[in-house]
Amino acid sequence: MPALPLGEIKDTGNSPLPKPSCSPKYIAVGLGTQNYTCNATTGKYTATGALAQLFDATAYLSNNHDKVDSLSHTYYNTYTSLPCSKSPSNCVESDDRCEDQANSHFKPWPLPVLGEHYFTASGTPTFDLHNARSHPFLFSKKAGDVASPRSYDVDWLYLSSNGSSENRVISSVYRVETVGGVQPASCSGTSSIEVPYSAEYWYYA
Repeated sequence: MPALPLGEIKDTGNSPLPKPSCSPKYIAVGLGTQNYTCNATTGKYTATGALAQLFDATAYLSNNHDKVDSLSHTYYNTYTSLPCSKSPSNCVESDDRCEDQANSHFKPWPLPVLGEHYFTASGTPTFDLHNARSHPFLFSKKAGDVASPRSYDVDWLYLSSNGSSENRVISSVYRVETVGGVQPASCSGTSSIEVPYSAEYWYYA
């Protein structure tokens, strides 16, 4: 298995990402949107969650360690070149056809679908790996947050279990190698936007 690429970031500050003590159980590339709503009072966007299709990159990255730092870039560039990515509220939430179309271009072959990442109505980041053995599932909470190497990509995160009895197989996940997903600096009114992004998600038991 490849090593988690924490050496690419300045892992310092009030909420650094802890170093894992074992190998990941799954590695996925996530493709979808970071979602925001405008706060009319502050003129700034507020994060309201994310929605992403997860493709299983475990075997691919195990055999191609040198692709760890470029896989999410490849998916993001393909996704944003597709017309459907310009209206993500239609193609992300309904049947993931835009993400699947982007995945179909990946060589040497498309990666298998692992599951989905979404936020519950109460704002809990959720990972449903419904195509993996024993159906891993995680209701999580943010436990680490470090700036991405590039300011125009969303932060790298460490999320741990929120203690839900529904969680199984996996207990934590790192969001790394992020591409895109950052909201505009200002806004007006109360509009909502979806910003395309890609990232690698490394899951641990």
